[in-house]
Amino acid sequence: MKRINWRTFADFSIRYKLFASYLMVIILPLILLLLLHLYLSTNETEKQAKYSAQKMLEETKSHLQYRAEMVKEVLNSIAFSDTVQNLVSEDPKRYEDVNLWGLDANRLSRIVGQFSYNSDIESVQVYMEQGLASVTESTDFLSMKNLKHSLWFRNFLDSHSVLTWLPSSVMEEKKDNNAISVLRVIPSPHNITKMDGIVRAQISQSTMIAILEHAMATPSTSVALFNEQGEILSTSKTFEYTNTDFEEILSKALTGRRMNIWEDNLEFNGQRILLGLQEIPQTDMRVAMIVPYTDILKTSNAMRDRLIFIFLLIIPLTLVLSFVVAGSATKRLRKLTRHVRKVKNGDFGMNPLPVNQDEIGELISNFNVMVDNVSRLLEETYTLGREVKNKELKALQAQINPHFLYNTLELINAMAISSGNEEISKVVDRLALFYRLSLSNGRESVTLESELKHVESYVSIQNMRFNNAITLTINVSPELSHCEVPKIMLQPLIENAILHGILETDSEKGEILVSARTEEGNLLVEVNDNGVGIDEEVLENILNSSVSKGTGGFGIWNIQERIKLNYGSQYGLLYKSQLGEGTSVQICIPKK
Repeated sequence: MKRINWRTFADFSIRYKLFASYLMVIILPLILLLLLHLYLSTNETEKQAKYSAQKMLEETKSHLQYRAEMVKEVLNSIAFSDTVQNLVSEDPKRYEDVNLWGLDANRLSRIVGQFSYNSDIESVQVYMEQGLASVTESTDFLSMKNLKHSLWFRNFLDSHSVLTWLPSSVMEEKKDNNAISVLRVIPSPHNITKMDGIVRAQISQSTMIAILEHAMATPSTSVALFNEQGEILSTSKTFEYTNTDFEEILSKALTGRRMNIWEDNLEFNGQRILLGLQEIPQTDMRVAMIVPYTDILKTSNAMRDRLIFIFLLIIPLTLVLSFVVAGSATKRLRKLTRHVRKVKNGDFGMNPLPVNQDEIGELISNFNVMVDNVSRLLEETYTLGREVKNKELKALQAQINPHFLYNTLELINAMAISSGNEEISKVVDRLALFYRLSLSNGRESVTLESELKHVESYVSIQNMRFNNAITLTINVSPELSHCEVPKIMLQPLIENAILHGILETDSEKGEILVSARTEEGNLLVEVNDNGVGIDEEVLENILNSSVSKGTGGFGIWNIQERIKLNYGSQYGLLYKSQLGEGTSVQICIPKK
């Protein structure tokens, strides 16, 4: 058996996954509901069909009992008539006189004929041991001498019954008589246990069939009326069983059981049947109902077929609705996917997608913001790239200019030495050192020792300019000389201390102290001067890029940004100042 590839299903679009989910959510409950309904309806239909069949059988039994009572009353009236009892036991010698025979025959005919009003009875006959029939028989009275050798008569005598029901065909040579015969013993007027004759009533089959037809619970129901000997008296028009088949069914149902039974689990010829048997009181008759189980299930099967047909009609509608709903639910996701593909291919010039207040709306809103941010960042990156290119060009030019200046200063220094002007040579030498340290072979960081030499060179040049008005003191441990610091970190601070601090004092002289120490893994470099100090308002904004270049704030802001860019926002400059006393600047960078 081929295994299901769940990975393939996982790769389906969300629309088809939702479509499959909707089908499962809708169809599975429908299937379960259909199965449950079929199960319950089948059981309920079976119960209802069994109940109806049982009630119909009981009604048929009651109807047959009523008709049998009516026939029995007729036969009892005849059998207990004094005239009949006397005439069936009369001495045959009395009828040597023909007139007497005719007189008695008329009397007997009148008694028998008075019951012709009963529509259930076709004819009434009297069988007698002596009397009229021993001399001459007629259609109304017959001799019993011809019956004594018949099997049915011997069985009747052996049963000691006073009333019995038989098929008329067993009493006559003509087998085409399908009527039902009811026999009643005519007792002797002097001894009730002695039988002087039999009164026979014949019931038409049409009457019995009409009664049995009322018990037709289903179109294929078979109903039969039979006596204690198992002889079938009458059947419904749909009765399909032979006498042998009927006897076999009865033998299966009656094994060790009473006559009044209701069996719904019998099998005959491979088919399940429902069998009901009822005794008809005060008679030796039984009525049987045989219902094929296929008829009982036919109603439930028809209901099942209708439900399945409706279910099959619903499924296509469910498929269409599920697909439409799944498509509608994923419409915005598909639009978002198309926009993502465009963004992936570099197309950011799209109109924002409409936003709803749900989860997908939130996703689309965030996507719109992201596209806007990415578009803005791309523009900024493009602009920044142009600026970087310009700055790289300017940096190249800046490198060319100091190199040219440095070489020119070397030439001037050589000319000053050759002319014997030591002062000019000294200034030029200091200036050349200053620019050589500034270049530092293009590196962004230098050692603290190199930075301090750069500061010394700068102060030396300024002292030549201002008549040694600045005293520079460096208090740095040799252990820290090799620490790495940003290039030109101290020079702008020293320049501010000279131009905006010391030279603005009344004496235009002052001291600058440069010190360094380590603390918690950081390198702290301090620049202290005894100049005029900084106003509090200026001090608050000195690290802001908006400060004018005239106050020296731009160079300070540049140092601050370089440090934060290279080392992080926790590093940078810290200013302390007091008017009239001086300024202190602390540089904090990681120790490397």
